[in-house]
Amino acid sequence: MITQDRHQRKGITMAIGRKPVLGGRESVKVAIVQKPPRFLDKEASLARAEAHIAEAAAGGAELVVFPEVWLAGYPYWTEGWDSPLQSWAGGRIAFREAAVLAPSEDTERLGAAAAKAGVHVVMGCNEIDPRPEVSTIYNCLLFFDRQGRLMGRHRKTMPTFTERLFWGQGDASDLRVFETDIGRIGGLICGEHLMTLVRAAMIGLGEEIHIAVFPGAFALHTGPELEEWDSDHTSFWGHASVRAHALEAGAFVLSACGQIDDADIPDDFPYKGKMNIRYARGGSSIIAPLGIALAGPVEGPQILYGELQAWMIKAWKAIIDTTGHYARPDLVRLMVSDHAPSRDATISFRSALESARPRTLTEAAERHGVEPARVEALVDATLSERATTARPA
Repeated sequence: MITQDRHQRKGITMAIGRKPVLGGRESVKVAIVQKPPRFLDKEASLARAEAHIAEAAAGGAELVVFPEVWLAGYPYWTEGWDSPLQSWAGGRIAFREAAVLAPSEDTERLGAAAAKAGVHVVMGCNEIDPRPEVSTIYNCLLFFDRQGRLMGRHRKTMPTFTERLFWGQGDASDLRVFETDIGRIGGLICGEHLMTLVRAAMIGLGEEIHIAVFPGAFALHTGPELEEWDSDHTSFWGHASVRAHALEAGAFVLSACGQIDDADIPDDFPYKGKMNIRYARGGSSIIAPLGIALAGPVEGPQILYGELQAWMIKAWKAIIDTTGHYARPDLVRLMVSDHAPSRDATISFRSALESARPRTLTEAAERHGVEPARVEALVDATLSERATTARPA
């Protein structure tokens, strides 16, 4: 960041540079919306989101975060080949109809709410693939700036356990951090916080504010069901993982956990009364770079606020800077692939130029007195240019 202060050195005007933290702010107030959506009712949930964004902004927040697939519901039910046909079909159709297309009128509404309130928004949603030939749905985070612009997304790179029945996988294009006027913001979804190398990649991208989202806070060992509400906030692995991430990244973590009641589920939804939503009671918290909670965990419907102080990042990174003075790249490095098939069409048509055999090109080059290597280089350059031009932004 370049300040307006200037001084003279050898007759040249020099800018005094400072490297900002949290966009140069001393502090940033943030909010987690731990309130329920209207389950698989996108229109009603969008209306609730607009109201919650306005409420959080009125409370002084500059960043408003919603839990995992808040828009418009986590698949709390289970299914298989033995599922009753009508229930399965009804659930699946409702799940698709509630998915968000980005960009679309849905994201325009969210962006307008962010702009009206003057806040940044991170929304967890079920996002349907925008390519016309694909109907895959993803567990997604959408990032909006305070002008209402959709900055980008993060799709969950590996759905967990039975989630693979519902969601596709994200790719390299989903490992992103967004530069904003309140700092560098990134995020991961639930079980991704147990993917050590994925977390390391996000840390390497220089997060200052990390968004972590979950469908609730649950214990996995108490029974009788596999996921049970973590009533004393000691057994949910998510609490441990987000605190570790804060320490390792030297960043603040906003851990947003889902909350929903039976009353928020439409009576005609075929799995109503058959879903394990008993652990979806919240559990959200805001974690400092030292790995301690600034706010939460909390239970029940509410908006959780926290104040992020820039000095906390500066002080901790003076001791532990895991991508700087506390790294050993001469010993260990992380390689991140740039493979991003979601950017391309699923079907491509090969031109005659692509299908030409190398032997044919070589013979043609020799016949016309041209070096074969030059012809191959021109072909490679042409194909690369075509692929770049055809790739969606």
